Amino acid sequence: MQTTVSEKWQQLFANPVPWAAVTFTVVVSTGLTTGRPLFADSVDYRLMAMGMSKNVMSSISGRILHPAAVRLVSWLTKVGVDQAFVIVALISLAVLLCNLALILRLVTGYGSLTLPLLATPVVIHSMFRLYYCQDLFYAALLSGMFVALLKGQKVLATGLLLPLSLTRESTILLTIVWAFILFQESSILLSLVSIVLTGVGLACSRSLAATGVPNVHHVSELLFLALKPPFDLLRNLFGIILVPSEMKGKPGFTCTAKIILDLPEVLRYGGTSQVGVCRPQATEPIRNATLLLSLFGIGPACAWRIFSEGGRGTLAQTPYWLRLATLYGLLALFIAPGVSFWLVRDIGYSWPLFWIAIPALVVKRGMITSYVVALLLVENLVACWIPYALDSRWHEQQASVMLALATAFAMQIVALYTLRKRTGVAAS
Repeated sequence: MQTTVSEKWQQLFANPVPWAAVTFTVVVSTGLTTGRPLFADSVDYRLMAMGMSKNVMSSISGRILHPAAVRLVSWLTKVGVDQAFVIVALISLAVLLCNLALILRLVTGYGSLTLPLLATPVVIHSMFRLYYCQDLFYAALLSGMFVALLKGQKVLATGLLLPLSLTRESTILLTIVWAFILFQESSILLSLVSIVLTGVGLACSRSLAATGVPNVHHVSELLFLALKPPFDLLRNLFGIILVPSEMKGKPGFTCTAKIILDLPEVLRYGGTSQVGVCRPQATEPIRNATLLLSLFGIGPACAWRIFSEGGRGTLAQTPYWLRLATLYGLLALFIAPGVSFWLVRDIGYSWPLFWIAIPALVVKRGMITSYVVALLLVENLVACWIPYALDSRWHEQQASVMLALATAFAMQIVALYTLRKRTGVAAS
């Protein structure tokens, strides 16, 4: 039977390969030409790739797999580590885009969604441009886990927890969610295996991290992690920056303390006996709110629409991969403000929610036309790029920061209107 013009167009938009290639071209041509990639944690990962982990803080030096891969590529190709970082970033980007294009083809029918969802600041400027960090490498590995799950390969997917845990310790969160889902599915043995694999990976990374220098606070890693939430939440939610004496003048702690607190003996840690309190900075929580509402475009509006209408039954009778993408993404999103003050990176780890779960749930629950999809995708790009452009160019001006937040919020309202007026959401 002869293929109609309509069917040819449908096949074009469904095919994941060309859209992964186009997105790759856009990300590389844009990401490699903007900004300086070597700063903050990037310096430490470069030292690790050069075999100098003993000069890196133990809180970072346990993240061994990405620098090890760079070192291997450098040895195999006979290029310097800086060029090897670029090569690994290009490979990671290609793997991530191909996997996401395939996933979107499988869960929505359209691989073309890869371009408007991933040709955004979170990939171009927060993952790819910061190629010395492990974010893109980790995302590529995690996307492979979701491809395996979509193909029904639960054992293979579980096995990927080992390299993931050698890349970043936050795999603990992923493992907890996955082990819980496996337990729900009565796969108790595989649930235990997932915990063991992650434990082995973390034990290996921690043993290697022991050769690194102590953290700046000179406390145990457990206490270091326990202290992060109060410090980061005060900064991220209220703009109150606490400056321990050992952090004074370091990046992120350059403000002038208005109050100096002498810590009582019971609250002292390491060599810290004093903590400065800077004047609250309104731009800090405003900018973080903008990130939550713009980093993944209209994703928050789509999530609100889906979960407010579906309630507790939203994930009922859904495949295990969809529950993993949803629950892990939601937890990563809400935990981020309590574990980091570099939120543009840590919010980015919630991408499975916005690039896998939300598209799948929109298709699952809604009778949605091609016109509405196109309209939502345009709104998504506006919601991603306009607040980013405003904050990037005039980030020191409070009026610009407020305008970026207003734009991000307005686009969520516009998306909610589009979803309410132009879609008919059906029960599962």
